[in-house]
Amino acid sequence: MIKTKLLSMKVYKLDLFMLFMCFSILTFSQEKKHYSLDELIRSAYVNYPYARQLHLNRLQVKESIKSVNSIWLPQVTISGKSSYQSEVSAVNIPQSIAQEIGLNVGKGEKLQYQGEVGVSQLIYDGGISKVKKKLAGINGNIQESQIKSLMLQIEENIDNLFESILINREQIKIINFQQKDLELRKKDLSYAIQNGISLKTDLQEIDAGLIQLEQQEISLRMQLCQDFVQLSSFTQQQIDTTVVFDFPQFTCIMNENYINRPDFQIFERQIESSKYELKKINQALVPQMSLFANGYYGRPGINVMDYSTHYSGIIGVSLKWNVSALYNNVHQKKLVNINRYLIKSNQLIYEIDLSNQIDKLKNNLIKNKDLMNSDDNIVEIRSSVKNVAATQLKNGSITLTDYLIKLNDVSKAMINRSIHKIEFLMDNAKMRTLLNENN
Repeated sequence: MIKTKLLSMKVYKLDLFMLFMCFSILTFSQEKKHYSLDELIRSAYVNYPYARQLHLNRLQVKESIKSVNSIWLPQVTISGKSSYQSEVSAVNIPQSIAQEIGLNVGKGEKLQYQGEVGVSQLIYDGGISKVKKKLAGINGNIQESQIKSLMLQIEENIDNLFESILINREQIKIINFQQKDLELRKKDLSYAIQNGISLKTDLQEIDAGLIQLEQQEISLRMQLCQDFVQLSSFTQQQIDTTVVFDFPQFTCIMNENYINRPDFQIFERQIESSKYELKKINQALVPQMSLFANGYYGRPGINVMDYSTHYSGIIGVSLKWNVSALYNNVHQKKLVNINRYLIKSNQLIYEIDLSNQIDKLKNNLIKNKDLMNSDDNIVEIRSSVKNVAATQLKNGSITLTDYLIKLNDVSKAMINRSIHKIEFLMDNAKMRTLLNENN
């Protein structure tokens, strides 16, 4: 039991320490800095590591294309070999007969060596290099779109954090409003108790309510601290809890087309890639032609009967035709077509899901706009009723419980008004993010 109490005390002290660390440094801020949602999003796009990945991906595509182009450069090979043989090929012809017929046969040497320099130049590849370069560019664009899609998820996270922070701050304002109001009621009840109108237990009830409000405020501030830590991580800059967030401006969205979303563009590029994959399969059947030249130095040379150390060489044209590509050409084409159908199916599912998200945001915008039209009236009415109840409580004509109900009603009306406004503006911002209009 004692250990449990000690553990709970340690946890309580740790929570207080975390809260102190979150806010102690911020107390000395001289001037509060303002941030807009657009500024935070731009900071994330510039500073988050995905920006570096985009740069590296573009360099990778350039190098891939250069690598394909290198097949058109002269291909040079250098090799050498040396061997000692136990025996060599020899033809025994009497010297008189050899001289008579003009045949010069050298004596075979068991020690043989040869150096070779070969040069080849591709002159026709059937268009395969052009297709490979196009595929390298398309695959690079797909990777770039994938990175941008991840960055768009960061933008969505920033939208949610921004909304959460705005709402939590409004809730803290309402809690402070309730605290001030209860402090005033506490003074009124002190006079009422002296006059015998109210009971001392009413003061205890107010004290309990103030403690609960303090707990709620601590919980909200800890949540704010966590939100700011995440926001600082996404933007890669230190954003403390004293900064002021400007409400996003409402922007009229005329076009609900989502073709600019990077994840949507991935489908289009994958379909384009499948077209060039088919071309690549077809062009694998086309023969390739090259010029070549080989030079040798050593013994024997091209003439295997000449064992003197000398130079020799050969030039010509080579034709390479991969006939085995015929074996699975049909099957490869079918695989590519099946993959393309799968891509189109996934694209259709994606479009249905995205259309549902757009419709949901549109409905929320309409709902919150309609609610905002009556929020001010509700707050005004609830405030008027609460003020009358405060006078009644002071005079002892209603109980504290009755008054707390009125106070909670006006507090709820005030926070609902703030939430409806924030959600309306943030749904508009989320719509821009969903349609990728910020980039």
